[in-house]
Amino acid sequence: MPLAMTGCAWLAQHQGALVLAGAFLAMLVLAVAWAMCGAGPGACVAVFGFAFMLFVGPTMGDYVLNHRGVRHGAVIGDVSTYWKKHGDGRACTVVTTDTAKSDAYEVDDPDGCDDDLREGQSVTLVVDPEGWLKPRLSSHANGVAPYLVWTSAGLFTATESFVLYGRLRRRGLRA
Repeated sequence: MPLAMTGCAWLAQHQGALVLAGAFLAMLVLAVAWAMCGAGPGACVAVFGFAFMLFVGPTMGDYVLNHRGVRHGAVIGDVSTYWKKHGDGRACTVVTTDTAKSDAYEVDDPDGCDDDLREGQSVTLVVDPEGWLKPRLSSHANGVAPYLVWTSAGLFTATESFVLYGRLRRRGLRA
C-alpha cells in the first residue's frame, strides 16, 4: 500500500489532470485498505496513508529536483501579482541566459518568486530536464529537508502498523 501511495504522490507532483488521477487512485487504495483492515484500524490507515501521501510527494520532488535538476543562469523578465484568497500572490517570468536559445519559465511564489525580486535581477533557475516538476529558483531547491524524511518515515511506519494490526485483528475474528 505505501508503494501505491508513493506512486500516487508522485503523480500529484505533476500539474494538470494527473493530479486528479493521483488523488483518485489514492482514494481507491485507501478505501480498499480500509475495507481489508476493518472500521477502526481502517480509519487510521486512511488518515495516516493520506498524510503519508501529502508528505512523501514533495519529499520526492525535492530529492529529484536536487539530483536531476539542471541549474541555469537566468534573469527576471517580469514580476506580476495576482489575487489569491489570502492576499496577493506573485508570479515571475524567468528567462535563461546561459543557453543558446533563451527559454522563459513561469515561477510563482511557492517556487521562489519572493517580494524582493525585481525585473532584470540575475538568479539561478533549477529546471527538471524531463519537465515533470515545475522549475524553481535555486533558493527554493536546496534538497530534501530532514524533517520531511523523518515525517514521511514516521507516517509510513504508522500506516504499516495499522495495516498489520487490522489484518491480524480480522484474521483473529474469523478463527
